Amino acid sequence: MEKIIISFENGTKKEYKKGIKLYEIIQDIKNDYQHDIISAKFKNQLINYNDAIMKSGDLVLFDITTSQGNKIYERGLIFLFEVCALEILGKDTKIKIRHPIDKGIYCEIDKKVTENNLNSIANLMREKVDRSLPFEQLETSRLEAIEYFKKQKRYDKVKTLSYTISNFVKLYKLDGIYNYIIGDLPDNTSILKHFELTLLEGKGIVLRFPFTYNNGKIKKYVYHEKYVKSLDEYAKWGNLLNINNLGELNEAIIKEGSGEIINLSETIQDYKLLSIAEEISKSKDNIKIVLLSGPTSSGKTTTSKKLALYLKTLGLKPHSLSLDDYFLEREDTPLGEDGKPDYEGIRAIDIKLFNRQIKKLLEGHEVITPTYDFVTGSKVFNRPLKLDSNDLLIIEGLHALNEEITKEIPKKNKYKIYISPLIFLNIDDDNRISLTDVRLLRRMVRDYYTRGRSPSTTLASWQDVRKGEEKYVFPYQDDANVIFNSFLAYELGVLKIFVEPLLYSVPPEDPEYHTAIRLLEILRLVLPIKSSDIPQTSILREFIGGSYFEK
Repeated sequence: MEKIIISFENGTKKEYKKGIKLYEIIQDIKNDYQHDIISAKFKNQLINYNDAIMKSGDLVLFDITTSQGNKIYERGLIFLFEVCALEILGKDTKIKIRHPIDKGIYCEIDKKVTENNLNSIANLMREKVDRSLPFEQLETSRLEAIEYFKKQKRYDKVKTLSYTISNFVKLYKLDGIYNYIIGDLPDNTSILKHFELTLLEGKGIVLRFPFTYNNGKIKKYVYHEKYVKSLDEYAKWGNLLNINNLGELNEAIIKEGSGEIINLSETIQDYKLLSIAEEISKSKDNIKIVLLSGPTSSGKTTTSKKLALYLKTLGLKPHSLSLDDYFLEREDTPLGEDGKPDYEGIRAIDIKLFNRQIKKLLEGHEVITPTYDFVTGSKVFNRPLKLDSNDLLIIEGLHALNEEITKEIPKKNKYKIYISPLIFLNIDDDNRISLTDVRLLRRMVRDYYTRGRSPSTTLASWQDVRKGEEKYVFPYQDDANVIFNSFLAYELGVLKIFVEPLLYSVPPEDPEYHTAIRLLEILRLVLPIKSSDIPQTSILREFIGGSYFEK
């Protein structure tokens, strides 16, 4: 019998019979892995459980702690949840998969849900997990799929499929229920063992499961009231614009033109920023420091500069400081667990110097603030600063919301802003667009056009960026006085023009190829929007270029 050699990521090699199926290999090596294997990649091509391997080569396995495996797990779990929820609550129930909340996904439901309902749904999900029900794939024509979803009164699906040029589409079936889902699903339900349901009274259910950075564990649920209220507020933006999914966005582009959508989106966002400036102005006798932070590619720089303009119109005189200018000298930077300098950690900031200078400024003294020279790795003290009665500081940085940064500054003197693109658009009611993906697309464009970084480099470094955010940014969002949404309803149509060529440039042999394809699958559902109508003061200009604030 002919043999093949399979090489694993941990460096081991094993001999198998030619034609062995993936699930057989998984059965053989599963005891060597802490978590269940959800999917795999052979010679950089995604393969299914029942695919036969005919040649020797590298096999990469994905579990729930990997980005690829976690996304597949999430899609499968959402489909399973919807099937069970409809069975318990009735086929006429309308479920919308909304956004992540505390390492879970918020599922909006148009009916009152009781704790008994919740327990029944959870029990039914576990029963279907135990039955190892298959996620069956079938290909059908796009027009047949549209007719099917019309009969089901799933007009969100109809709109989505109306704007794809593919003649054929892939549907999934679970326990007799058909669905159009963007991306791969698990082979069967048996893999979906780990989940919890939490009831949000009057709103719906939070479907929780282990996220990539939780080492296969489900975090204890914590209700973030401020964050939830912000998401509700920004969902109203979508209702106000009548743009809640990509189909509605495309309809608006065709009927109203992109200029109308751009102007409405920018006006709504600017009004929110003006209201923040007015709130700060009302407490100008106390608030002397505005601290602004958020994950990468949220538009922090533009937001801080636009906020400064609004504060000036209200009679205040803002001065900008960056925490990056308070880095320790390079040779003093502490080392991380990997033995390399940890530039992301809070200990890389000269906290004592920062607090000392801020305290002196609030006491009315003049200080010489630093500018960090990233070439030499040292601070240059060259900017004298003194605060008058109507002056205040706008301080931007990764750790700005961490109280340790300003622990010697009285709370009444501080106003904290958390900024992130909280996307209120779905692909349709079942397929959400990740907040992370929006930031990744923004960053890819900016990296390529302003920093000369290839799309592959940006994609490859993204997981390390996300780890830093999980550790240094997200835990402090509850400390913010306000959460500002930097997402614009029209931006995917604009980013499409800039980023599609970059994603297509990622070759099939690249380890990030499948991420590029996944992002392209989303963008192909969006009509393009030209960038010429976008104001120079728009947050989006920070990424595509042409910003007023770059002059």
